[in-house]
Amino acid sequence: MATDIIEAGLGHQRIAGASKGVALTTTAAHTGFHQGTKHIALIPRNFSTAVVVRGAYCPYLVVLTTIDALATRPLNYTTPAQDGSTATSVSLISLPTLANGGAIWIGGMVKYRGAHLDVDGANDQANNLTVHYPGADLLLTDISDTDATDTGASLAQDGTVTWTVPSPWPTATLREICARNAIAITSSRFEYDNDKMYWTRWTWNATMGTATTLDHILGLNESTAYFEWPVGLAKVERVHMGVGKNGVSGIELLTDGGTGNCIVNCAALDGAFTLGSVETA
Repeated sequence: MATDIIEAGLGHQRIAGASKGVALTTTAAHTGFHQGTKHIALIPRNFSTAVVVRGAYCPYLVVLTTIDALATRPLNYTTPAQDGSTATSVSLISLPTLANGGAIWIGGMVKYRGAHLDVDGANDQANNLTVHYPGADLLLTDISDTDATDTGASLAQDGTVTWTVPSPWPTATLREICARNAIAITSSRFEYDNDKMYWTRWTWNATMGTATTLDHILGLNESTAYFEWPVGLAKVERVHMGVGKNGVSGIELLTDGGTGNCIVNCAALDGAFTLGSVETA
């Protein structure tokens, strides 16, 4: 088995989340890594009643938005959604309804049980979210999501959108899904259009508000069989931040009971931290 030895400098380093550690309870907190992160150190401290920190890595997602049902190339918000910065956002300003072509397509190389959404500009228009996935026959099917961002309007506050991971949930390309569902996707190729992934389509039944933006969309790990480690023991390891089966964008953290903190340090090793940019896919 190959051995990976890091002897000294970790390059540029930054904390992710709060100074002195992300505040932890038995309700999960979600912290994104800075874009360019290749190495992390997770250091628990300040336990009260808690015995261990529990964690799960957030799978890296592909995030595409369309206002015309993919009749033209979508916008690629993959990096702004997962760069660990509040200086970049996913814009959903005035996103149309499904009937008028509006949607977010989210894909992962591994299954995910939803996403955590950090709302920057809150939606002020009453609407409801529906998430679809391709079933065994690739027909788009309601995944029966629970939307904790909805206070009468979806995306009115930070929160999770979750579901029970469907079975079967086949991997497929966007072109295969569109062909099966009579969606007239553009003939122009775009990034990720022909990659087999676990895709979901997010749509709303009323036009989104004129200020709606998200600071992050972090995937939720398929499993809640969290890994655990105690105070006094740092979890230090390399990570791959980017698309791939082992790609991660951040971490979900909580305690087994009581409260605590977890310092989340990111290092770029031989690279540098950058900001995400929106592109035409």
